[in-house]
Order: sequence, then C-alpha cells, then structure tokens
Amino acid sequence: MSDTPDDTLAKFEKEIARQEELLYGIALFFEGISLLFAGQDAVLETYRKQFRNIIQTGSAATERARTLLDEARLDARKIAMVEQFVFRPGDGHPEPERLAARAQLLVETYTELFPKRPRDQALTPEETLRLVETASVKPGYDA
Repeated sequence: MSDTPDDTLAKFEKEIARQEELLYGIALFFEGISLLFAGQDAVLETYRKQFRNIIQTGSAATERARTLLDEARLDARKIAMVEQFVFRPGDGHPEPERLAARAQLLVETYTELFPKRPRDQALTPEETLRLVETASVKPGYDA
C-alpha cells in the first residue's frame, strides 16, 4: 500500500529534521578535528574550508527541502517533487557515508551527555574532547 500525501509529507519533514541533526553532528566533528590539529594552522584551514562547504551545501539543501515541504502542503501537485528530493549528507567529503555515520553518533552522544544544553551554546575544549572520546568508542564510529 502506498503512502498518502500526508504520510509522504510527514516522512519528508522527519527526514529534513534528520538531515539537520547530521549537519549539527558534522559541525561537532569539525570541533573535534580542530582540537586534534590545534596549532597546525595550514591543516586546520584546509579542514575549515572543507567542512564549511559541506555544512553550507547541506544547509542549502535543507532550506530548499523546507521550502518544498511548505509548497507541497499548499499544492498537492508538488508531492512528486518531495518524493524525488535527494539529500546528500556529507557531500564534498571524500567519505560521505563514513562522515554521516560519525556525525549521527556524535549527535546521539551529545544528547546523552548534554541533554538539556542549548545547541547554540559552544562546547568547551574539555567538553568537545569528552564528546569525541565517548562517541569514538561506540560501534559504527569507525564505519
């Protein structure tokens, strides 16, 4: 049995939220890299550019998806576009699937370690290290 238009839109909305979670996880991953390569300015700048592009590309995709979702709610003819929309988390990274897996684990670990913390509150270097160390021992982090 195929999904109703409402089911399709609800699933798409959930996927947008998941993609936004992955983007946050990618940002957390970059914070960990920043600690790892502290003092190595050339290396950090390369990573900074790469991750900025990945996050900007992903953010643009989620913005387009949200706009499409709003349009499809008003015009059912756009549901076909929703069904064809493709997210590419980690696009621009040499191993996007591996990055996405790590990002997901970092977000899950962040939620476990800091359940009530606002995400716009920056982590201290010690908190970032704790987060990365905790996530890195979980199955799938090295996927």
